[in-house]
Amino acid sequence: MVIGDSARYELLRKIIRSTSDVEIRLQYCDQAIKLAEEKNIMLPNTYILKGTCYMDSGDLSSALEWFIKAANYCKENADNRGLARTYTYIAEAYNKQGNPENEKSYLRNAIEIFKEEKDSVRLAILQTNMGYANYSMGQYDSALIYFTGTANIYKKLDLQLEYGYCIGNSGLAYSKLSVYDKAEAFLLQALEILKNTGDIRGVTEFMIEYAYILQNKGEINKAVVYATQAFDRAVKNDYKEGERNAAYRLAQLYHKSKMYDSAFHYQSIFISANDSIKNIETIQKMADLRTKFEVDKKQTEVEILEQNKVIQRIVIFGMAVILLMAVIIILLYYLNLKRTKKLMAALDERRLLLEKQSSELKEKNDTIVKTHEELKQLYEITNAQKEEIISSINYAERIQKAVLPPEAYITELINEHFIFYKPKEIVSGDFYWIKQINHYIILVCADCTGHGVPGAFMSMLGISYLNEIVQRKEITRANQVLNELRKGIKHSLRQTGKSEESREGIDMALCVIDTNTNIMQYSGAFCPIYIISHNDGQPVLNEIKADTMPVGVHVSTDKTFTNNEIQLQIGDTFYISTDGFIDQPGSNNNSRFGSSNFKKLLLEIYDKPLFEQKEDLHQTLKAWMGENQQRDDILVIGARL
Repeated sequence: MVIGDSARYELLRKIIRSTSDVEIRLQYCDQAIKLAEEKNIMLPNTYILKGTCYMDSGDLSSALEWFIKAANYCKENADNRGLARTYTYIAEAYNKQGNPENEKSYLRNAIEIFKEEKDSVRLAILQTNMGYANYSMGQYDSALIYFTGTANIYKKLDLQLEYGYCIGNSGLAYSKLSVYDKAEAFLLQALEILKNTGDIRGVTEFMIEYAYILQNKGEINKAVVYATQAFDRAVKNDYKEGERNAAYRLAQLYHKSKMYDSAFHYQSIFISANDSIKNIETIQKMADLRTKFEVDKKQTEVEILEQNKVIQRIVIFGMAVILLMAVIIILLYYLNLKRTKKLMAALDERRLLLEKQSSELKEKNDTIVKTHEELKQLYEITNAQKEEIISSINYAERIQKAVLPPEAYITELINEHFIFYKPKEIVSGDFYWIKQINHYIILVCADCTGHGVPGAFMSMLGISYLNEIVQRKEITRANQVLNELRKGIKHSLRQTGKSEESREGIDMALCVIDTNTNIMQYSGAFCPIYIISHNDGQPVLNEIKADTMPVGVHVSTDKTFTNNEIQLQIGDTFYISTDGFIDQPGSNNNSRFGSSNFKKLLLEIYDKPLFEQKEDLHQTLKAWMGENQQRDDILVIGARL
């Protein structure tokens, strides 16, 4: 390889890492791969680079394809270190995909290679990730083994910050195992280490966890001291998340001590801090979405410019034909001038006329040239605006993902579940939401009017009102939540029922599960619920119909939503879904998938593990669609008691 190839490859790599535009990154990745394959250099790194581009954009299936391609190349060329590095990327993709078993499998493979290579730093990082994977799955014994083992490695390497976090994580694992004496010892050691490193956030969070352990041991006064120190540190360093978490812990402690004024004080701080964090993010995200929506209108200008370019080419061609004809006529005039004097006057007059026409044509041509330059400038402007629109919508996708509840939080509330979420465009009008209030778990599956940016606007509005109604007002009756949400939507969109007003609304299935009694409330707006239980050993699917009115303006807008109560049994599985899956046209005759096929599919897969059910839904939809385009946003949620 010559120096020019090296410089070109490095330039492509820097361009890819410096831009956030997915399409541009992938284009340059293709150039880098072509260069690497021609020169047989840096191939696995280039494959990994393209995989990370797909992973950053959320296309995890494509990311895995490129990571696995890099792994195969490393196997064929006996590149063990490169293979281990590739395994870590595959594990990260499975982590984002919500597949912890596959994540752990590839982490183990990478760990074994780095053990053979005696690479202590990479071994410690991977073992820490393995600990986190086991911890997130509730396998606290296994997580403890990895955290303590990794702590010893960091201690030998004199990496105090990382050593402190591993010691603290070991304490958290002991706490989950209810071994509070060891949990206390490990957390105190971690606090001492992290105080010396100056890590404010780590000290604050571990203090809060230590206060929780003291609370469980009944040492309330001591727990208050540590929680107060954590709160003061968070306030002093403007660490809002720490301020919120510490305030929550203090509210719990004072409530347990029956000091209700102090408990109310810190509960108010908790709510204010939490709302401040959420509201700042929500306001900023909605403002960004509104700007992107307005910019999208400029797209029509691009289409107009394209039409003008076609017209311009036709005009130029026509002018050329006319000019050519004029030249021919002038030549014929001069050739025939000598033949007859009688025609001289007529020909001379004709010549003058043609000269006049030529002058007019020249003026028109000058105008066309000027117009062409103006159109060219407008094209460059609109092309730049198009790139900004695409970049903005990609950013809106990241915002929407940030607003949706994290997978770890959902798993903490409902261990056995899946969420099959497939937006039609980059951003979606479908959304899901979950929150725990006391011993109630509230789960929402919603479909806003429209899809893309308009639907995303409505989803942000719906999530904001759900936070207000459930979290702040602590309303836990299913139909009352929908009634309150309808009031908020109508108020925000100024809907009074007049014909000229907007008809935006939300279709929704809302479940409230009482964790003490396993009684589930269900209320729905066009979105039914399907519950599969057993009767004499046979599966029985019970469909509870939703009310035929949206959360928004409707002819039945004063009618209260129905509240259904169902006594769930252990092993029961229930499903809620928007209409995207059922209404998807197939590849054969464009007929809808349909409700009957959907219920039949649920009965076929209900007894499988939830993560396998999600994959079955994906494969069934893919086979059904064939070459057809996706019609609408798709969201299906399944959970097992």
